[in-house]
Amino acid sequence: MRTHTLLAQRRFGCRSAASALVLAVAFCALTAGSVDAVPTTALTVQVATQARAVHGSDGRVHVDYDLITTNGFTAPVTLDSIEVRDGKKVVLTLSGKALEAHTFQLVSTTPTVNIPASAAVNTLVDVVLPRSYGRSWPKQLTHEIRYTLPSDAPIRTAIGSTIVHGPTIQTSRETPIRISPPLRGSGWMDANGCCGDPTSAHRMLLLPSNGAFQTPEIFAIDWIRETNGSIFTGDGSKLSDSPYYGTPIHAVANGIVVSAINNRPEVPPNTSTAQNQTLHNPADYSGNSVIERIGPDQYATYAHMQPGSVRVKAGQRVKAGQVIGLLGNSGNSTFPHLHFGLVNRPDFFSDSVPLAFSSFTVEGTASEGSKPGTFKITGKPHRATQAEPLIADVINFGG
Repeated sequence: MRTHTLLAQRRFGCRSAASALVLAVAFCALTAGSVDAVPTTALTVQVATQARAVHGSDGRVHVDYDLITTNGFTAPVTLDSIEVRDGKKVVLTLSGKALEAHTFQLVSTTPTVNIPASAAVNTLVDVVLPRSYGRSWPKQLTHEIRYTLPSDAPIRTAIGSTIVHGPTIQTSRETPIRISPPLRGSGWMDANGCCGDPTSAHRMLLLPSNGAFQTPEIFAIDWIRETNGSIFTGDGSKLSDSPYYGTPIHAVANGIVVSAINNRPEVPPNTSTAQNQTLHNPADYSGNSVIERIGPDQYATYAHMQPGSVRVKAGQRVKAGQVIGLLGNSGNSTFPHLHFGLVNRPDFFSDSVPLAFSSFTVEGTASEGSKPGTFKITGKPHRATQAEPLIADVINFGG
């Protein structure tokens, strides 16, 4: 990985005449005649976590990752564009409102292309490859980032370029893990999931962990169920207003249970994280839950089940299709749903990895209706194989 930064270029043993501007020390020996000089930039850009590929229910390969851009300069910077390339081929360009919609200051949900001095932003990258790629994807991707600096910024003349050529990143060669569905029947809506929607809570979650970043939910899915365009009856204030509350949850593969929690209380619908009195530490967020080891560095996670409904224990072997618990609303949950995903360690906050259900029908795409809890389903149903449902898909998994 190659990063580009104002402060990490070349340092020489000389003094700046402007002692108040310590940053100038980094540039005092750079001259126009330096044949090996690398242009100085105000930004450093790096990939937050491994770039991973998934075959979506739209029939396209999506390569998803996060880019962290840090402003190491004396003044605010405005991002103008991010271009992603496979060799010489441009596979994604983000600019204008699209770039803003996918970029956030760390631990913020407000889109922005403005980076204050000594601050960082995260850009959510979803490269949707042309159908000509089939189910393959590039081994590496390169980037070109363009930005704007105020003309009157202190030591503006020390910046040699407003274009960052990099980073070059290696994509994961691991194929999505093939599994069976955790639910049965029709009407199952992907309410939070991969890939292109930057407002998805799963896609936005980026956590610092022991000096690095993790994306625990980038490929995880929150499943709710619509019936005749609605997800609850009455006013939705009771858990029982959701007809799918208590739906059986099935193991997605043969494996061994490494964690099972069965005694966490549920919370009323529409309880926000700030209001949730059941959350005391990171382990509480999944509520009643199961983590199942399904392969080397492969773990299936099932969260938010009903208290007392978990039917397996740590150390127990389970078979694909076996009922392991019932859908509920425990932990960090605003509405009854199943949080399901695959991760690379036995921890809900480890890195999310792509999955592929063997076969399912996409019944349509959901958009919010005129009344709370209602949805309009549009689009022509189609069959998908060895793919991951995309956010807002409504899925029929069959019996």
